[in-house]
Amino acid sequence: MEPVPINEDNGIVEDPFLPDEMMVEEGSGATETEQVAVNRTDANPANPPSEQPVPISAILFNGPPGPKDCRGSAILNIGLTKPGARHSSPTCYNVPGVAQCGNFLANKDDGCQARIFNEPDCRTFANLAVFIPEMRAFGGYIRSIEVTCGVISETPPPLNLPGLELPPNALQAAG
Repeated sequence: MEPVPINEDNGIVEDPFLPDEMMVEEGSGATETEQVAVNRTDANPANPPSEQPVPISAILFNGPPGPKDCRGSAILNIGLTKPGARHSSPTCYNVPGVAQCGNFLANKDDGCQARIFNEPDCRTFANLAVFIPEMRAFGGYIRSIEVTCGVISETPPPLNLPGLELPPNALQAAG
């Protein structure tokens, strides 16, 4: 953008590169300011939604996990109602056959987890799957799962370990 030269006589110098409708003429009323109503919306609302709501579901497949998705056909589909705190007591689900992959979906606020078992009736614990709000393949041989929601996750504080101490008669390296 180039500066527009100003003339001391009338204050405006016509620019040959501006279209005619952009030219300002003296006495045209261009000095009046028109009032416009502006609706302001806050770009950062006070209480932003933490996540998009995701239904609580566990889908188990008979095929192995692929690079991104589970393979095979779904052999067990568990859908729970929200909020997750309603399902705070563990519930065991037997898989018809053997599942090799699963997707465990829920919002983190629901606090859901699935204990994975290698035997029916939730015997022989193998692993723990945490429900997350995105499709991610979880692999293993699954014969039964125990779903619990309403689990409160706590992030442990960082370890405050003392610095490394040198052994006796050792010198600090200079670098």
